[in-house]
Amino acid sequence: MIERPTTRVIAIMPSGPAYDFSWGSEPDVSWNNSGGWRVGIWGREWHDLLGAEVLKLRRGYSWESWQPDARADREYSAQLPSGVTHRLFPAARGAFKIGLRRQEALFSEAILRELAALGGERVILMLGGTYGFHAPFFRAILASLGQVKRFPVFLRSDGMFSHPLLEFMAPHRPLTYLSLLLEHLEVKRLLAYADVITEQSDEGLAEVRAVYGGRVERLCMGCDFVFWRPPAPAERAAARERLGIKEGKKIFFASGNFLARKQLDRLVAVFNSLPDTGPAFLIVAGQGPANFVSELQRLTKPVVASGAGAMLRYAEGEALRELYWASDIYVSSASDEGGPVSVMKAMACGLPVMATAVGDTADLMRSLPAGRLLPPKDYGAWRSAIEEVLSGDMPPPVNLAAARARYDWPNVAAKCADILDEISRPYFKERA
Repeated sequence: MIERPTTRVIAIMPSGPAYDFSWGSEPDVSWNNSGGWRVGIWGREWHDLLGAEVLKLRRGYSWESWQPDARADREYSAQLPSGVTHRLFPAARGAFKIGLRRQEALFSEAILRELAALGGERVILMLGGTYGFHAPFFRAILASLGQVKRFPVFLRSDGMFSHPLLEFMAPHRPLTYLSLLLEHLEVKRLLAYADVITEQSDEGLAEVRAVYGGRVERLCMGCDFVFWRPPAPAERAAARERLGIKEGKKIFFASGNFLARKQLDRLVAVFNSLPDTGPAFLIVAGQGPANFVSELQRLTKPVVASGAGAMLRYAEGEALRELYWASDIYVSSASDEGGPVSVMKAMACGLPVMATAVGDTADLMRSLPAGRLLPPKDYGAWRSAIEEVLSGDMPPPVNLAAARARYDWPNVAAKCADILDEISRPYFKERA
């Protein structure tokens, strides 16, 4: 039997690099464009990480991550150590017609030209991002494919797919209802191009099935359960000592991008409202736009000044793992989520989790049951839950075997690779 030719997986992102984030890390690869601005690639984008794991597991694929970039004056490309090639394409913000309204979003003519030139190559096109099909550029890509499909299309949504008719129950002007209906019909038409749509959460999967009659699969993000593991007692003690936190403190840890939907400002406000923080110590670590970083710094001043908290810069690798190891409980406060991976890491480290009831990790916690789930907008309930933990009522951690089965990278990559194999067969007939 002849070994099959290599199939190119082209994974396209809806947005550019996060150049506006403060407190973050430097890009893994960077250049200066013709105007003197830095153009860079961060190799921890989810397309890059998923591709790296698939390439470890399955032969016969190459993996490219394509990213539109408003700073790029030409194509920039680098092969990451994993074998994944990350490419930046020139892009600009443009106006898209969504129903009867117009929405500004990033658009790349260069990516559309590259797709049009693919010809008869063995390609699988993957479109993936946080809000699934809500990226206007993805709609433009699907519309550009024409009537005859030349290769399979894999739509990967990270947990927050929602269809337009969901908004019908809210009060609107008459033209808004018409706009939503037109958008709904466009979504159904364009989704027909997809050979498979994946989602993470139960809620997201239900939303997909409401507008798409094709193949739907659960595909979660992943976490390395070899690296992210429960600490030995000596490792935990050393991590706490390096943080310089007084003995007897109960450490609540929250991390992520400093964005409004993460509600870290709300979490800090709840801690500020406690009449007596007592043994509580809140650690918030992450990165985000400069204005949000400044606001979070202002909000954390009271807990920092009283010795009951710390706000730390973005960390990764061993530095981030030490924060998990030093903590007593992990807190996820987002108003909407897909995973999130931050909670997966807490589960892998054997840490109890208190989280808003959103995303796939909440689905797992609910099914076991384990941890403590909170209403996303009931901040009084957050405060009560924190006070219960401080009084000694610590929620049980998620069963490590259950978390590993669902989120360990080899398991996630195997599921993804199987889907790639299966959707490609009708397009690329193998010769015996």
